[in-house]
Amino acid sequence: MIGGVISILIAFWYYRGAESRGLPKLQWAFAGVITYYIPNFLWSLGYAKPMINQLHTQGSGPMGSLLGFSSVLIGILVTGVVYLITLKSKPLL
Repeated sequence: MIGGVISILIAFWYYRGAESRGLPKLQWAFAGVITYYIPNFLWSLGYAKPMINQLHTQGSGPMGSLLGFSSVLIGILVTGVVYLITLKSKPLL
């Protein structure tokens, strides 16, 4: 649920950034969502899920919750870096 809300906010962020620079808005909004979901998905399957399973056997619930949200944070981080490298470097109109 929180990942979907975050992806909508990221799409809006990229949309507004592209709009202010005179770039194609919908394509950049879609690119923002993709740059959020790809690292989110890869982190979730490659690192977070195996660690959550391991912690589940040890009975460590709070740490498992943090790891569950870590993929959202990784997605936000990667999206922010990509935004700074791509859109932020373009001049404003």
